[in-house]
Amino acid sequence: MYSYLSQGAEMLFLVAFTFGGHSAAALVHFAFLTTLPLLMISYGRRFGLPRAALFAAILAYTCPIAGLAGVSAYNDLAVATVLFAVFYLLQVWDESKDTNLLILIGLLSGFSYALKYTACLALPFALTFVYARTRDRRALIVPLAAAVMIAPWVLRNWIWLGNPFAPFLNRWFPNPWFHPGPEHSYLADLGRYEGINHFWEIPLQLTLHGRLIQGMVGPVFLLAPFALLALRHPHGRRLLLAALVFAVPGYFNTGARFLIPAIPFLSLAMGIALANSWGVLPALAIFEALVCWPTVLALYSDPIAWQIRAIPVRAAFRQEPESEFLDRHLHDYALKEPIERAVAPNEKIFSFSTRAEAYIDRDIVVSYESALGNLAEDILYTPLYHPPIVRRRIGFESQNARGVRIFQTASADAYWTVSEVRLLSRGTGISRPVTGPACVSCEGWRFTAQPNRWEAGLAFDGSPVTRWSTWQPMSPDSRLQVEFGRAEPLDEVILEGPVDAAHVSVEVWSNGLWKPVDGPMQETRIEPPPDLRRAATRQLTGRGIRYLLIDNSDFIAADLHQRAAQWGITKLAEAHGISLYRMDE
Repeated sequence: MYSYLSQGAEMLFLVAFTFGGHSAAALVHFAFLTTLPLLMISYGRRFGLPRAALFAAILAYTCPIAGLAGVSAYNDLAVATVLFAVFYLLQVWDESKDTNLLILIGLLSGFSYALKYTACLALPFALTFVYARTRDRRALIVPLAAAVMIAPWVLRNWIWLGNPFAPFLNRWFPNPWFHPGPEHSYLADLGRYEGINHFWEIPLQLTLHGRLIQGMVGPVFLLAPFALLALRHPHGRRLLLAALVFAVPGYFNTGARFLIPAIPFLSLAMGIALANSWGVLPALAIFEALVCWPTVLALYSDPIAWQIRAIPVRAAFRQEPESEFLDRHLHDYALKEPIERAVAPNEKIFSFSTRAEAYIDRDIVVSYESALGNLAEDILYTPLYHPPIVRRRIGFESQNARGVRIFQTASADAYWTVSEVRLLSRGTGISRPVTGPACVSCEGWRFTAQPNRWEAGLAFDGSPVTRWSTWQPMSPDSRLQVEFGRAEPLDEVILEGPVDAAHVSVEVWSNGLWKPVDGPMQETRIEPPPDLRRAATRQLTGRGIRYLLIDNSDFIAADLHQRAAQWGITKLAEAHGISLYRMDE
């Protein structure tokens, strides 16, 4: 999933990583953290705002969330620096009207997209600013230059995945690699404030506590409303507009680091607003620097807030071995050696949670990061949470059919799922080919569906633990279809699956036409098939997944531990509440 986001920052990290590993990559990002305040001071000196700019630079540099992100190999400080550079250059261009500057503005706007999808706002911001002042074709220079930086990432995803904006917009660009429903759930989770009952709690979390929004910006930002006084100043109005635009991603994501790009603009606006109050800016800057020092910050912030807690001098100078430091701070790291010893380089491990893949040199399939991960999670959940216990039978007059089409006629937020389709003639199942994990056309039988045609064969594979799903809310335009290699006598269609809100109708392809069948539908409850746990692990091994990395907090962790023999798994290692299992042959 994350590997198909734009990776402009990662390309910079790659060069450093080659020589100095993880620390060198983080140092590259730290360079952006140190460059941003200098850029802000340069802006202030050029436009007659030196005191406000120095104050704002101190606020941006000492901001706790910016500090931790800036010393890590993230991309938020790179985004903030490049966005501010775009804004700065726009102000310079507005004075000089130098057309050559528009090329640089466009390149940096495009590089913003290359750094992070949420920074795509740089291009419309710059284009609108330039067009509002030129009203001619010169404004087109900006998007044309930006395309040089944007096109490689868009084309890569389009060519490889069929979705230029992967891993998002999968409903607009259907593909076999990502499902629309989990994408929607992922984005909804990013924007959900767990534990916050009222929006007025957010400012206190953002400035003083940091627990529920994954970080904080510091107490001085409680004075942010005073930034509105900067509306009296031409540059203040522009800065506030930029702060508002580049804070938009923060509305859709609860993580405080998504507000980092807006901090330079808001800080400068605050500096302009308070610049004429004698002694206020130095006092506030010193106060912010003191209260955001890690040891002081720990006195009033939440213990689990995402922030720098100490300066690991011994680890930085390698007086403490890197492995010991990582083992104390990264629980997954304790399993690095057992994993790399037990798991061959070409084998896959399944996990419900994101792991320290930067340090563990093996392929880890995470439940929410891909269609394969979604399917593996669904298979493992089937024995416990959604076994096929509902059978829908549609009987009709015998016909020589060349295909069957099943329509969904209901609408619901839940996905439409079908565990198994059984096709019978006089009580005997039609002979069908054995399907593989991704079979779409098998020995003359062709399976298709709308949506998610790539997994249609799962409804015909004879396995009770796999199921075809729309992977998006059920709607009347959904269908599941099979076409035979030759005409087959048919008088009964059986659908098996979990309890759901589905309402279906069936059509049969006979004599060159699709005809609806007239028989009534009978719905009955059935007993789940035996040995579902073992069937689930067999399905995973058939897809190249032979190992499980399970937290004690995972939903099925207790069942895996207590019924390991029924699952057909063996525990190989355990550390910090994380267990590595091998699925036995």
